[in-house]
Amino acid sequence: MRTVLFKALMVGGSCLAAVSLAGAAPAEVVTLETPVAFGTHVPGLGTPARELAKLLDERSDGSLQLALKEPGEGTAPFEILDKVSDGKVDAGFATAGYWAAKLPAASLFGGYPFGPDAKEYQDWFNRGHGRALYQEMYDQAKVKVHVVPCAFGGAEAGGWFVKEVNSVDDMEGLRMRIFGLGARVVMRLGAVPVLVPGSQIAEAFEKGKIDAAEAYTPVVDRTNGLQDAAKILYQPGWSQPATVFEFLINQERWDALGPERQSLIESTCGELLQRTLSESINLQSAALTAFSNQDGVTILEFPDDIQAALREGWDEVAREEGVRDYLFKEVHEDIEAFRAGGEATAQAGTGPGESDGKSGSAKAEAAMPPPPPPGEATPVGP
Repeated sequence: MRTVLFKALMVGGSCLAAVSLAGAAPAEVVTLETPVAFGTHVPGLGTPARELAKLLDERSDGSLQLALKEPGEGTAPFEILDKVSDGKVDAGFATAGYWAAKLPAASLFGGYPFGPDAKEYQDWFNRGHGRALYQEMYDQAKVKVHVVPCAFGGAEAGGWFVKEVNSVDDMEGLRMRIFGLGARVVMRLGAVPVLVPGSQIAEAFEKGKIDAAEAYTPVVDRTNGLQDAAKILYQPGWSQPATVFEFLINQERWDALGPERQSLIESTCGELLQRTLSESINLQSAALTAFSNQDGVTILEFPDDIQAALREGWDEVAREEGVRDYLFKEVHEDIEAFRAGGEATAQAGTGPGESDGKSGSAKAEAAMPPPPPPGEATPVGP
């Protein structure tokens, strides 16, 4: 098989170096070492990376390969951004929320409390300032990556509970597995966030260490057996109504790819956004139906006063983050204005592949929120 590691690229020139391991004529075959945040067997969260690799291979006639590296194969999920920026790996497939400890605005691109659903994100990327602001976040932080929104992973469930919560008073003292911005919201209702790795949630329920848990999407929660550990599920989810996956590539590697391969990556990721938007809805719907019909799970909606208190808590957290980090404020205001006004706030010519990533002048030092607990990116799968 003819191949060449991407590190053989002549970044300072305009040609792509290639060698033939089989002694055949030279070929322009590029292999990008690409660690992923979720195992590629995990439905909805890991499978999009595998599909991206397959499509790029097919559409390039084998000349553009992604060498996917599963979590634990040399790069931990939370190391992906730094390793791609430093050129230690060529690319990565993850969700921006993992970088929120360094880049507070990152959570707004991966999914945040009471934020956009997948369709709203897609519209913001295609017709609004989303792509430009996304790249700007990395550029301002001097992170040397090119970012392409590449798939949707679905909406996270509202939360698993061992007993019903009928009012805000029932949230007082509740030990809930939840992290990040969502944890800061529930603290305002009196709940106590507990850090538990995703693979240990069921065990934490069984040992009485937690009373509730906000985990993953319904289909992944079912894969991880949460329906056997708790029997009350609140829907719809509020802490992350969408999960956006990003394809990151080292900036020098990206520049060396050339327009044709860059366009192939952009167009394929754009197609995956649309495809996974539809597929995710079907996956989550099937899981919720199975919870109710097969697993004996009671699916409820949060009472009105809890919903109102959660939303009020999020508004307070968002204001605090906006004061501490100007880019967070700029991005949050932009996406909420787009959601409110749709086409009225859209910017022409900012679809995939058209953003130069230099839209504004937001500058601030970031206050660091706590990172997710270890193990978040490696849920137990089949």
